[in-house]
Amino acid sequence: MPTIITPYGPVEALPGAEFHPDGSVRSCIPAIACPLNTPLGVLVPQFTANTQRKRQLPAMLFHPGGRLRNLPLEEQTVVPTPLGPLPAEQVTFHESGALKRLFPLNGTLSGFWTQEDEAAMAVPLALDTPLGPVETAIISLYFSGQGGLRSLTLWPGRTLEVPCPLGSVTARIGVSFYDSGAIRSLEPAAPTDIPTPIGTLTAFDPDAVGVNGDTNSLRFRENGSLLGLVTTAHAFDVVQENGRVRRVEPPLRRDPCDGQRLEVGPLALEFAGGRVWIGRAGQSRISAAATDVTAVPFHPPLPAMHRLCTMGAGAW
Repeated sequence: MPTIITPYGPVEALPGAEFHPDGSVRSCIPAIACPLNTPLGVLVPQFTANTQRKRQLPAMLFHPGGRLRNLPLEEQTVVPTPLGPLPAEQVTFHESGALKRLFPLNGTLSGFWTQEDEAAMAVPLALDTPLGPVETAIISLYFSGQGGLRSLTLWPGRTLEVPCPLGSVTARIGVSFYDSGAIRSLEPAAPTDIPTPIGTLTAFDPDAVGVNGDTNSLRFRENGSLLGLVTTAHAFDVVQENGRVRRVEPPLRRDPCDGQRLEVGPLALEFAGGRVWIGRAGQSRISAAATDVTAVPFHPPLPAMHRLCTMGAGAW
């Protein structure tokens, strides 16, 4: 059982530790209890995996030079944070040693332990955020190297009322912030009417994935002006340089749960300097002056939908 020397104390590790080119440890898995003197106090890395909830041993990770990068904990432990003492089962660090992310829970999801099982353990936390006091269950918090709250990620099913620059919006998944505390982005929990340079648009992203709340579909500049949004509710008539009008519509695609039905995919819009950029995921965008773009309600073409529903898979 090799002994790994770290700036925080020795780690009696399982075989298979990895090292950076400078010789400092890159990753290792403790074999026994190894209390470490970390920037957050004395913490014990996870060294057992013998329950339905924790069936794997995640590795400790280190930045080049040996500073901690990722630390899974043996037990939930209250640690100091820029928002006050909070419970954690996993913490990550900036290379400077400052706290980067905090995860109150860190169970391994599997057929034996589901997301619902883990969520049942999520206790609402009282947090002093740039939004004001908030009490909710979170998956994680993300801090800047200077200690400002960069984002918070909500548990699925949880929502948060966000007083954003264009009015209060109910958010799911998460909210992110500039270092000043201004709102950078949020994920609307339901189709929400948002005033834009081309009129009121209904913002909602059906493809939003709740991995974290760092980047969301409704985005703002630091001064509070609208930067971008995602919609499935509108098509856009764009006057081109030759005077012709081009219609840009949300994409129609097969429902992944039912290969015969169509569903409407999202269009992403961005606003800057009196112009609008419109595009589909994975495709190039078109741009035009805001005065040359008209939003119209989008209604999926029923004949195309019928055709897709009645054609066999071999026809595609």
